[in-house]
Amino acid sequence: MTRIRFFDSTLRDGSHAIRHQLSRETIANYCASMDNSGMYVIIVGHGNGLGASSLQVGLSKISDSEMLSTARKNLKRTKLGAYMMPGFGTIKDDLIPAINNGVDLFKIGCHCTEANITRQHIEFIRAQDKEIYGVLMNYHMTSTERLIEEARKMQSYGAHGIIIMDSAGASTPELVKRTISELTANLYILVGFHPHNNLGLAVANAYTAIKEGAAIIDGTLRGFGAGAGNVQLEALTALLIKEGFILNDGYFG
Repeated sequence: MTRIRFFDSTLRDGSHAIRHQLSRETIANYCASMDNSGMYVIIVGHGNGLGASSLQVGLSKISDSEMLSTARKNLKRTKLGAYMMPGFGTIKDDLIPAINNGVDLFKIGCHCTEANITRQHIEFIRAQDKEIYGVLMNYHMTSTERLIEEARKMQSYGAHGIIIMDSAGASTPELVKRTISELTANLYILVGFHPHNNLGLAVANAYTAIKEGAAIIDGTLRGFGAGAGNVQLEALTALLIKEGFILNDGYFG
């Protein structure tokens, strides 16, 4: 049975829902409360990732450095993660300071057909001996064949896994089944899924992804996130337990 890692993006995707006004106190309290919950990693930061705080997409209440250092102080068992999209952030200005603030795991995201722009960032993080995952956004906008091609690029750059992001919440279980099954069959690294709930199918889609071999589900508590929200990790947890999955040392399996 696949061992499933939960990536908790409540303090990243959830930032969109409150115009990026996460406070130091909220971050500290959430991380302290969730540290023993079994999450594999807690992703922290501006909704659009490192370096994104701006007038164009929204100014954060506090800086990336303050958010990450606050989370680091309150996470003892759980990994601290950060997300970045090339164009918003850079290696020098954002990835290196994030490493210095104690980030253990990074996700580097791009549009589903533009994996080539992530190469230098993925290679850099891998060289720092940190966990690194490539993220392909709006995956419904391209073919499964092209998606495999782009995922293989990230794999070749050194990514430990690929996360397919249902950015527009456009997925159906049938699309998820076809996509995840093809990716797991054609990659040797971990495959993950980040569902949104625009069609009310986030939990169903996440469960379908797991059944097709996804080893990572990237979601939030209570679906707190952009637009219609993300997969509700607490509801998915209940479903997995009902279906015979057991939480053990941070993994369902």
